[in-house]
Amino acid sequence: MAKARGSGDEEDRDLTVLEEEINKLRTAKKELFELTRPVDKVLDRIAKRERECVDKLHHLTAEKHDRQQQQQTIQRLVELEAELKQTKSENETLREEIVRLSQQTPARASPETADSELVSELRRQLSDSNKQLNETRQRLSEVQERLTVAQQVTAATQQRALQQSDSSSDQLHLQLIPEYQPTTNAGQAYILVYHNHK
Repeated sequence: MAKARGSGDEEDRDLTVLEEEINKLRTAKKELFELTRPVDKVLDRIAKRERECVDKLHHLTAEKHDRQQQQQTIQRLVELEAELKQTKSENETLREEIVRLSQQTPARASPETADSELVSELRRQLSDSNKQLNETRQRLSEVQERLTVAQQVTAATQQRALQQSDSSSDQLHLQLIPEYQPTTNAGQAYILVYHNHK
């Protein structure tokens, strides 16, 4: 009977020791989880800021590209408008010269006279100038069309950049989620160290 009682006491001691050790292990595990919680919060903040920076970078890059295209188109438009203005001015000068010469030339003068030749030359120049004016107007119209298209492309580019940044943010979030999970290796390492020092 004494032997049975002794083994029962020994079992009780073993149970008590095991319960204490389990409690200590659970406490160690809880402490480790508490230690990793701030790291998860920091990682969340870093991931959020990174997404914001990537979005802003895409947005600024698209804006800069669009601004450069629009500036080039506007510069070309200004040049064509100046060219158009100059051509109109030249046309007006030629018309005035033709009118002046026509008034000085007698109606019965022969076509071989110097004035007639000058009038013919001026009319030819006016005709050339009119052609040039029409070509300039056509180029101006084409540039205005390109400007409209560039503005539409700008809007589409910005929309696509926003969609891509949203997609990139989602993928980044999915990549970072496993890193936020507390690892059992850290808990096991703490337990091993704790158990060895015990």
